[in-house]
Amino acid sequence: MPTAADPRASSVPLRSPDGDARPVRPLRICMVALRHSLDDARIVHREAQTLLALGHDVTLLFSCTEKYEYRRFDGRVLATGRPPHGETDYAGCRVVGVRRTRASGRWRTFREMVRLAATLEADVYHAHEPDLALAVAVRAGRIQGRRGKRVLVVHDMHEYPPGEAVDHLPWLLKAPAHLGLMLWDKLLSRSVDHIFTANSVVRGYALVLSQRAPVDVLYNGASLRLFPQRTPTVWTGQGPLVLCHEGSLTFDRGLREMVAAVSHLRDRVRLRIIGDVFGAEREWLDAETERLGLDGIITRSGWLPYREVGDALAECHVGAILFRECLENVLAGPPNKLFHYMNAGLPVLSVGFPELRRIVLEEGCGVLVEDQSVDAIVRGIESLLRAPGTLPAMSEAGQRAIRDRYAWERMETILGAAYGDIARRLNGV
Repeated sequence: MPTAADPRASSVPLRSPDGDARPVRPLRICMVALRHSLDDARIVHREAQTLLALGHDVTLLFSCTEKYEYRRFDGRVLATGRPPHGETDYAGCRVVGVRRTRASGRWRTFREMVRLAATLEADVYHAHEPDLALAVAVRAGRIQGRRGKRVLVVHDMHEYPPGEAVDHLPWLLKAPAHLGLMLWDKLLSRSVDHIFTANSVVRGYALVLSQRAPVDVLYNGASLRLFPQRTPTVWTGQGPLVLCHEGSLTFDRGLREMVAAVSHLRDRVRLRIIGDVFGAEREWLDAETERLGLDGIITRSGWLPYREVGDALAECHVGAILFRECLENVLAGPPNKLFHYMNAGLPVLSVGFPELRRIVLEEGCGVLVEDQSVDAIVRGIESLLRAPGTLPAMSEAGQRAIRDRYAWERMETILGAAYGDIARRLNGV
């Protein structure tokens, strides 16, 4: 029997959670996201690919530049669409976009996205962001409803919805803004028919918002098809220990503290950034690298195509997750990088935020730092340097946990079952 992501699976009847194999009509699904790129791991490389393999039609509604370019976070053009709607194909999906122009405000962007979303006549609008994208999905669904077409709305909560907005406000405004955003989420949740979250903490929040919509957790687990497990390069105590950070390394992800800790341990530790550093953080890092003489101690791979991440991780020994404490970081996660580290067999050096703490302790796949200070990070790294004999067990435990519990191949059965149920609801079965 082919798996859910096997192309042959399109001929396999979708199943409900109770195993009901009644055939259902393939759905027209519109995934809506404004702030994500076409190279997003969760949206494009995992969820969209699984739904395509199940026989559904998937359209990605994203934002693009004035030239209809879909860019990655490092500025690289991933695809270029055709006027007037930026239409193109990417990773097997149809892509349409609304142009971001200097003159266009959020209200104009919202109206254009709603109009375009409604013209797609989707059966399901699957929103990947809690504000504008979800509002677009809800509004497009209502327009379809007035035309006599039944439509369902899915909200995919990658993070804790109010977190990012609240974190960027002055402290006097945080509490009232937090309350206001929760009320906004509560209001929109009345129009949501199914919710996915990336952890159990946010699942609890979703259940508070809505007791009628089913809520499923889809962890950001690594795909074993894209990243087959290999024998890891376990540090034996010989040579420098290579600590890595996957993705964009920013100040709120511990850039300053990581650089200071590696500078303190420069004789025994190297830092490899599997990704890159941008903007003000890039300027700071370049200046600090020169000031502290860390050239060659800290290196960057540059932003890599998603499929190349596994090869880059294979050259490292320990994966770092040293996020700073803020609402978004504490309640979000666990991030993609945790599961990529575990799948690659890298012991994890992590802060003790709820979901990270639970997985690292339950699986025995790494060590937790006491807090986010430089001294605590140095002590955490030194604990690994003093006991290289403990690393093989952590490495094996991480890979085993991925195989048994967190691989995307496990998650896609949940996604497939949920969409099977959605299809039956639309068909009145």
